[in-house]
Amino acid sequence: MKKIFHHLSHYLPLFGIIAAGILGFSLFSYDRAFQAVIVIASAASYVAWGLIHHYIHKDLHLSVIIEYFAYAVIGVTIVFSMLFRV
Repeated sequence: MKKIFHHLSHYLPLFGIIAAGILGFSLFSYDRAFQAVIVIASAASYVAWGLIHHYIHKDLHLSVIIEYFAYAVIGVTIVFSMLFRV
């Protein structure tokens, strides 16, 4: 239980980033271009959070950077494919 509380301070900002992205995406449902900006900003924030988190824990390696970037690109691709479908 103590370990959960130790890491909670690290994961609360991530939950905030995700929540702000979802909230912004839904609030601006009338503007696809702004939704796209929100998705990109959320993905960039996710990558930045991951890099900072792993830097603090001293396990930041190239493979971790590539992994966070790949997940962000996959997420943006999925949302864009639904957002701008023809």
